[in-house]
Amino acid sequence: MTNSIRETEKIKFWIGDDHILNIECKPKTTMTIEEGKLSTKLCLELVQNEPLPLLCDLTNVVKMTQECRKHFAGHDHAKVFTKCALLINSPISKIIGNFFLGANRPLKPTRLFTNKKEALKWLKN
Repeated sequence: MTNSIRETEKIKFWIGDDHILNIECKPKTTMTIEEGKLSTKLCLELVQNEPLPLLCDLTNVVKMTQECRKHFAGHDHAKVFTKCALLINSPISKIIGNFFLGANRPLKPTRLFTNKKEALKWLKN
C-alpha cells in the first residue's frame, strides 16, 4: 500500500502509518453524487482493492445530497473500507451523520464520533 496523498477540490485522502484510510473534507464542503463517486474511485486506488478501516472527517461538510449519501452506503463504496468512523463536531455534521446512518444503513460497521482519539481506538479494534 502507498502512503501517497490524493486530493480533489473538496477532499484530501491518505493512508496513515497506522494503516487507516483518512478522508478529510475541506471547509464548507457540499458533497454531490459526482464528488461521492470520485471519492470512492480515489479511495480504491489508495487501498489497492484491499479494504482498510476508514476515518472520515465530516466536520467541514455543510451539505450532502441524498444521492451521495446513498452512494456512500452502497456496494461500490463498501469495497473501500472494513469499518468506518465518521468524525463530526457541529449540529450540521451531526444531522448529516445521523441521517446517513438512519436512512441509508451502510453495509459495514459505521459509527459517529466527536472525538478523533475515540474514533481511532474503535477503528483499531
